[in-house]
Order: sequence, then C-alpha cells, then structure tokens
Amino acid sequence: MGITIHYSGKLDDPRVLAQLLAEARHFCFQRRWKYIDVDDRILGTVERRIPSDAESVRTQTSPIDDTLRGILIQPHPKSESVFLTFNQNGELCFYMPQATPGHFGENKSLFTKTQFAPLDIHISICELLALIRDKYFPSLRVVDEGEYWETRDPARLAENFGRLNTLMDQVAHALNDPDHPLTQEIQRALDDAQDDAANPDPRQKKGMRLERGARIKPSDPLWKRGHGCSAGRN
Repeated sequence: MGITIHYSGKLDDPRVLAQLLAEARHFCFQRRWKYIDVDDRILGTVERRIPSDAESVRTQTSPIDDTLRGILIQPHPKSESVFLTFNQNGELCFYMPQATPGHFGENKSLFTKTQFAPLDIHISICELLALIRDKYFPSLRVVDEGEYWETRDPARLAENFGRLNTLMDQVAHALNDPDHPLTQEIQRALDDAQDDAANPDPRQKKGMRLERGARIKPSDPLWKRGHGCSAGRN
C-alpha cells in the first residue's frame, strides 16, 4: 500500500541503450543518488505470466538464456529502487531469483513505491523517466498513482500523498483497538488460518501494530543469486 510509479515498455531502437544508461547515470550523479550497474546472463528456467481473459493468473515455466543489462537506482533510503534494466529484446524487465537456484520469475511491469520518501524524490523519478522517454524511449509507458506524471502538478501530488497518509493513520488507529470491526475481522481470518486449534493465537483480543515504510535488507544483489554467469556472450 502506497503511492507507486509503474513503468514498462520496449525500446524503439535497442542501440540507444548505452546512451540511455549513460544519461541515467549522469542524472543520478547530479543528485547524488546511488546506483548499481547490472550486466548479467540469466540462465536456467523462468516462470512467465500468460495473458488470459480469465480472472485467475496463469503462468508458464520454460528454459531461459537471456541477458539483463541496465542499472538499479536508489533515489532515497525510504523509496524503492528504480529498475532501468532491459532484457536482450530491449524490454524493461527484471528477473527475480526464486528459491530454487537457476529459477527466475519474469517481471515486465516494473514499479517504484515512493510513499515514504519526500515529495521531491517522487518528482525527480518522474523527471528521469520523462528525460529518457523524450530522448531515447518514446514508447515508454508510465502510470503514476500520485498523478504527477500526468499533471506535472506538485499540489495534486501532495494532496494524493496526504490522502493516503490519512487513510493509513485511520487503519493504524483501528488496528490498535481490539474491539474495532476491522481488527476483529482480521483476527477471525488469522484464527481460521491456524493449523492447530489447540494452540490459541496469543494476539486474540489484542490490538495489532501497523508498521509503515519498513524495508527488507537483501543479503546479496538479487540478480546475482543462483547463477553468477557473465552477460558477455560471443
């Protein structure tokens, strides 16, 4: 839950990738944003989503031998990373390593949540995406839940951030009250999920704590898990 920028697409001309990445690095350097270069070979099996008219999500697992090139940008400690990573076909893409070594989940609908970072970080990410769209990537698709991308209106962005923060405060207040209907509904769901009815849940009739903006610290860079092959192929 939180204001998020979604982006996807395929480079109109894959030959511009090196220039695009150089421009993005310079953008980061100007703002002192941290980034990590990605140049890796993805070898093994991949799980992909299959387009379907049905409500359920269908996936298909198949062999993969692809490359992942680009950069991962960290604009702010309280913002999620910006993924400017591309597969061999020039598509914005990220391969998430799964529990089994050499097995990946494919994601071509990338996103960055900025809810807990300052507003200017959200604005700067939109400026970066606009820069690479205008100079290198005309078909880049962006959807901004904060509506700044569509309006270029900081006031509209601040209003959307404020509205969601107010909603989160209300939910947090409700979860602290064990008699609140929302807390009781969640508690019933937790009770139904208990495998052992003989061991009652110690959270019964207690308030719940909502933690916002918590980050999970990965051990090693995600794209390096389970394979370790170079992207270079002759």
